[in-house]
Amino acid sequence: MKDPIKVSAKISGGGQPSEEDIAALKAAGYRKIINLRRAGELNQPLDPQAQGDVVTAAGMEYVHIPVDPKNLNPSSAEAVAKAVAESDGPVYVHCAAGGRGVSHALLAEAKAQGGSADDVLKKAAELGSPITDEGFIAFVRASVGDGKK
Repeated sequence: MKDPIKVSAKISGGGQPSEEDIAALKAAGYRKIINLRRAGELNQPLDPQAQGDVVTAAGMEYVHIPVDPKNLNPSSAEAVAKAVAESDGPVYVHCAAGGRGVSHALLAEAKAQGGSADDVLKKAAELGSPITDEGFIAFVRASVGDGKK
């Protein structure tokens, strides 16, 4: 896993953590891990159930919200935002390589702060994780629109 991309003091996104990475996330102060990967995805060192066991054994909360990158739905952004809002500390949101994880982290932050789709797209580019796929852009716009809370 590469270093998490910090969206705010409370939320970061990135790629699939290994068991060692989960221990490092705990040591870095993360309190919750949100896994957006679907069971059966390729190159998945821990399936969602096994990852949940490792995360909870490490003393963190675990949430699994499976997201199909080819069938994005604003309900997943809403679920991630709710899980982040309910956390009492830093949250790491991940997928395989980081695209879904970072975009959902940005959407959760936008929902919490009243940010717009344009804010999300701009911040993604600033963080070095630009959202350029037309399907993802449409998903961002459907999820936060003009930023009304």
